[in-house]
Amino acid sequence: MKYSIKDVFDMLGEDALKISEVKGGKESIKVEGFKVYKRSMRYATFYQKGCKCAVCGKEGTYFQLDSDGHGGNIENRRHFNLYAEDGTLMTKDHILPKKWGGKDTIDNFQTMCKDCNEAKGSQYECVIDGIVAIPQDNPEKCKQFVSL
Repeated sequence: MKYSIKDVFDMLGEDALKISEVKGGKESIKVEGFKVYKRSMRYATFYQKGCKCAVCGKEGTYFQLDSDGHGGNIENRRHFNLYAEDGTLMTKDHILPKKWGGKDTIDNFQTMCKDCNEAKGSQYECVIDGIVAIPQDNPEKCKQFVSL
């Protein structure tokens, strides 16, 4: 079942969406009989930064309730994933990858489609004034990421 962005944000509530980092708490709501945790940096990123890919501009237009990826039906949990009209999964990307010291805070997240996020990977050495360094292993592959 598809859910509108507005409907999901209304279900989660602004208190859960205006967070800058996840600090404890497993407050949840029931959707289709499943437990859905309200606090998620992914949801907060989509709410605060928008639903468009920072690289290619593809836009997430609907949410779908999917397995939580942590054991399926364990604890009867699910989460909302954001998708573009063509079915592309939208993701939360670390601007400065954790591998290079990036933090799990809203200031270090941006929305990306799965394809751009996978192409970016964690090969960047630094971010300076919003410019992401090109990986040395394959600069042609990632030229599009120079001016995020």
